Amino acid sequence: MFYFLTFIFELLGIIAKNPVVQKIAIFSFFFTLITFTIDFFSSKVLNNLTDVSNILVIASWFGFLNGLKIVFNFLITGFIAKQILAFIRS
Repeated sequence: MFYFLTFIFELLGIIAKNPVVQKIAIFSFFFTLITFTIDFFSSKVLNNLTDVSNILVIASWFGFLNGLKIVFNFLITGFIAKQILAFIRS
């Protein structure tokens, strides 16, 4: 049993050294973290959106603000993952 667990952990170690797997793991972790943060703050802002402008209400209704959230998630997460992997490699 011990040898089987050791073998599985060694395989996981080999897989974890793969740069593609590292980037996927880091990207997915930060993507969920940033998505949660952006959704939290956007829900606070969207509650008071009707007082600000009619244009923002229409943009929210058409989904433009949701599209911006997704674009910002990918941009910020890609930058963070790239910086962390560059730091690990150096």
